[in-house]
Amino acid sequence: MKINEYLEKIGQKPVTCHSTDSVQSAATKLQQHGIGAMPVLSSAGMLVGMLSERDLVRDFAKHGAGLAELKVSDILTKSVIFMSPNADLADAMKTMNNHGFRHIPVLDEGKLVGVISIRDLLAMAIPFEGNIADHPAFAALLAKAK
Repeated sequence: MKINEYLEKIGQKPVTCHSTDSVQSAATKLQQHGIGAMPVLSSAGMLVGMLSERDLVRDFAKHGAGLAELKVSDILTKSVIFMSPNADLADAMKTMNNHGFRHIPVLDEGKLVGVISIRDLLAMAIPFEGNIADHPAFAALLAKAK
């Protein structure tokens, strides 16, 4: 399945924050929406990074309560790999696995159109009955790994 087909199916509107937002307001947004990461946008609406629970924990260990005084730009992950909406979900799964992250933004001609999470991929696999290796998404992933 192509990423754009999946995003249309679930009707996702990505939750985002801005690099100038406070860390506290961004953390609140993650909690309110029940998500583990979100894209960070510039004032011009361009993707400048991702903010994840891991970023918050890492920087809480460094800054303690002072973390609440920082801006998102102070702690975000700036090096971001993204996917095209025309890519296969199996490619997103492989990319996340190879790089050790759980969320990947989807950009179409530089514009954010969605975020795929490991939770999305797991939700697709759960209704499948039978050998998980025979699931179409996993079969495509395994075929590409060979």
